[in-house]
Formats: sequence, C-alpha cells, structure tokens
Amino acid sequence: MGHFITSKAAYLTLSLLLICFPWCYSNSAGQKEGHRKQPNFVFILTDDLDLTLGGAQASTLKRTRQLIASMGVTLTNWFAQTPVCCPSRAELLTGRMLHNIRKSSTDAIGCMSVDVSEDLTIPFYTEYYFARYFSDLLNYTVGVFGKHLNTKNTRDCPPGVDRWFVNGGGYYLNPSFYWASKGVDPTNVHFDNCTDYPCYSTSVIGNASIDWIRDHVSTSDAKPFFAYVSVKAPHLQDGPGFPKAIPAPWYESTSIPEEIAPRTPNYNLSCPDHHWLVRNQPILTNMQGEEVDKLYQSRLKSLLSVDDLVEGIIETLDELEILDDTYVIFTSDNGFRLGQFRMPEAKFHPYENDIRLPMMIRGPNIQHDSVNPVLGSHVDVMPTLLGLAANVVDDSIIPETMDGSNLAGELLQSNDSGSTPTVIDDSRKLEGTTPLQPSSLLVEYMSLGNVVRYQHLMDTFNHTFLALRVLNDTPLSNIKYVEFWDSRTDWEYRGEQALEAEFYDLDADPYEISNLIHQIPSAYKEALHKKMMRMFHCRGDDCRDESNKGVDEYMKES
Repeated sequence: MGHFITSKAAYLTLSLLLICFPWCYSNSAGQKEGHRKQPNFVFILTDDLDLTLGGAQASTLKRTRQLIASMGVTLTNWFAQTPVCCPSRAELLTGRMLHNIRKSSTDAIGCMSVDVSEDLTIPFYTEYYFARYFSDLLNYTVGVFGKHLNTKNTRDCPPGVDRWFVNGGGYYLNPSFYWASKGVDPTNVHFDNCTDYPCYSTSVIGNASIDWIRDHVSTSDAKPFFAYVSVKAPHLQDGPGFPKAIPAPWYESTSIPEEIAPRTPNYNLSCPDHHWLVRNQPILTNMQGEEVDKLYQSRLKSLLSVDDLVEGIIETLDELEILDDTYVIFTSDNGFRLGQFRMPEAKFHPYENDIRLPMMIRGPNIQHDSVNPVLGSHVDVMPTLLGLAANVVDDSIIPETMDGSNLAGELLQSNDSGSTPTVIDDSRKLEGTTPLQPSSLLVEYMSLGNVVRYQHLMDTFNHTFLALRVLNDTPLSNIKYVEFWDSRTDWEYRGEQALEAEFYDLDADPYEISNLIHQIPSAYKEALHKKMMRMFHCRGDDCRDESNKGVDEYMKES
C-alpha cells in the first residue's frame, strides 16, 4: 500500500489524532454483521485527469483500475458538461446544467461562472445541493472531503452534511482545510506537523475520509453513508512560468515508464479552419514541448498517491465487511490537453480531450469487468446515485431541481460479456421502467477571460461556447456541433448569430482536425442549432426530454 496509511504515511493519521478535535478517535472499529439493504457510496473525484491522452490508463493508476474497473463497469461515453473545475463540480454536486446555476452577468460575484457564495442560505445549498436529498429523503450520513469548489466555499456544513473537511484545492504540501461537523463550531485546520516529509494533500484527504468511515460504521445504529472524496491530483500547482503537479515527496524520484506526452495526430498541429484562438496558436517550441513532457510526468507521478488512496479505501471497506454493500465511483471533473492544437496545457475547450472523462463504478449488482457505452455527463451523477440508493431506475426518484437523468437501470442491466455482478442482492427489487437512453448532451462554457499558460493564450472572452454532443443518432451517429460567442456582449446568448461555428464527424475524424461546418446541409445545421438552443433553456424534465430526442425530429420541424 506504499505510503498511504502504512510505513512513512502513518504519520498523517497520527497528525490527525494529535490535533485532538472532537473527530479524533481510534483506528479500530467494530465490524458490522450482515448486509445493508441500502448501499453506501464512496465517490472519488480527481482534478484534470484526462481520458483520451492516457491519464486514466497510466501505470500509476494500475490498482485503481484493478479494484474498481475490473470489479465493476467502465462507462466509455462520459463527459463534463463544462470543461473547467468549478462549474463542472457545481454541476456534479447539484445535478443542474450550467445555465441553471450560473451567475447573472460576467461581472457578478461567484466561483468562475457559477452563482455561489459562502452564504449557506443561498439556493445552491438550500435547494440544489445533493447532500440534503441523500440525508433528508433517504436517511444517509454524508461526509465531504477534499477539494470542493475552487472558491466561495462555506466554512460550515451545508444542509445534509455531517462532516465537512474541504478546501479549494490549495497546496499539495502542508495543506489547509475548513473543518466542520454537526453541533461543533467550524474551524481551520493546517497540516504542517508531519515527520520525515511535508504533509501531502492526497494522503491527508484519504486518511480523513477513511477515519470518518471507520468511526461511522463503528456506531451501533450506523445509517448508510455517502463519502465524497475529492483530491487535487493531477492538477498542477498554480504558479508562474511552467508549473507542474507535485507528487508526494516519497514518490518524487520514482521511475515510471511514461516519459513523453502522447503525440496524438493533433499534437502541435495548426488548424486554420478552427476558432481563431486555435488557428492563431504559435507552434510549440522545443523548450515548451519539453516542459509539457515534464508536466505529463509530474501529473502521472501525483496519481501514485491517488492509487494509494483508492487501495486504502477499498481495503478499509473490505475489513469492515461492507465492500459488497458499497458503490465506489471514480472519475474526474474535466479532461486536459498536452500540446493538442499547439496548446500546451489546460482545458476550457469543446474538444474530446477537454470534455471526455474516465468513469468507473463498482458495487452491488454491477457486473465485473464490464463496459457500458451509455451517454452521460456529470449532471447525471446525482440522479443516478439517488436511483441506486433507492433502487429506482426511472425518473420518479429525481428531485425537480435536477436536470440530469437517472442511469441506474443502465448500470444494473446485463450485457453480452458474460460477466457476473460483484454481488447479487435479490432482496432489492428494482422499481420503475428504465427510461430511454440519452442520445445527446449539451456542453456549456463561459469564458474565464484572457488566460495565458506556458506562454500561450488558452482562453479569451469570445471563446464562450455551446456544444451539442450527439451519439447513436441519425443521420450521423457520432458528431459535435459548436457555436462560439463573446460573453462580454451577450452573456445570455440569444443564439441569433454565432461568431464562429464548428462541426465534426467523430467517426471519421476522432481528433477533430477537419471542421466541416461549411459542408453540412443547411437544414441539418438549423436542426442542430434549434436542438442546442432548446437544451440551453431547459430545466428539469424538459432537459431529459430534449436529451432523448433525435436531431431528425428537429429537421421535421424546419
């Protein structure tokens, strides 16, 4: 298990105990007998972990894939609804699309484009936040650990949360967190008293969440629990020049087989028919390319501690005899880039490396080593987990505040692999009829303004966009349609005239090299625009209805 709980990392658990807050306790815990009828959840969120560039398949996440993907399902068509940290996290935590949680204007206060503040009385927490539904409706105990939102985090527990141990990402080394628990005044916790090495954020977050799980399960009347565990890795440590991710000190000199960032067909490629931000990118110099490779290695090395965290959580659940009763989910908030289209790093864009995500799930009635191509995004996470918690596969379990779909029925269905579920619990009869699979999803991005990374302009105001990602539809089965506008002059986007547009046939062009916007029929383009704008204005049931409609239905209206 490396340095997560045993060996040199044991000092992290000890450091938690020495602080002596009311949440300090022994690592020993009684074992629960029998199986819960309601499942537990451990949701593990990484930061900027790519799928298309091999991050999720890295050698440094080998145990994670063995313990989650090989023992469960891999969802191969999972996307971020917004490819940047704070909005994507807010969408995940609320089940709402960005247009239903965004700020009123580009100058309004919030977290990036999200309408949120430290005030617990705002709708984000009182009406939308996931924990209140699990706690109040389904009798769960909820703990939130690690990176929450980038900014505007509340110091005290939001409604429905029992334990609050969060920051905005902060520092890898000697990190600080807000700590709060029901009935106890909130406080700030700073970790700088570790022996041998600086305290490391991923290990601190992992140990805090494991200790909370142990303590909760040891109580005689323990309710089912939901542990939301979010780490900074492999996000870089922000700073001037060419910042990198920071691996744990004990892994800094570890050799890994990956040395050079993937040279995909669109790496360092000029694309004159793309948005001007792409077509005007200068070529990556040799020096910049070398820095990208160093960033790539640092990102993968930072994942060694994530691998430790996953193994530590799985071993703890197994030791407590609740592994078979627990769904463990592993994903990322958004994707990443490493030189694609001459842009050295970051996300922010509508391309597959920015929006396509790893998603692995193991748990009751999930088949071993299975693959599911259902189309989904982070807006669907909480509706789906509510469905798994209540054993309901239709939309009746979805709160009216949520825009996402319940995909629980898709996860629990058999496939053609011949594999078997992790555990079969016949006492939990499924309720409801599985709804239609979504055939499209909306990607929304409100620009952060002028963002320069590694000496390249990565974002600017007229790079605000909507993208329609369509899969398993007619007349083309795997496409993307994008419209760009300027958020300074048209925050609401009336859709009257896009500044630029892009269209990709991803079956023929998976690296999105050829923009076909001027080659598609005008009627098809009009139908794509109409569908996209309806999704941009949808709420609740309307969002689910629109995601299930094929583009051909809109062509009939034209």
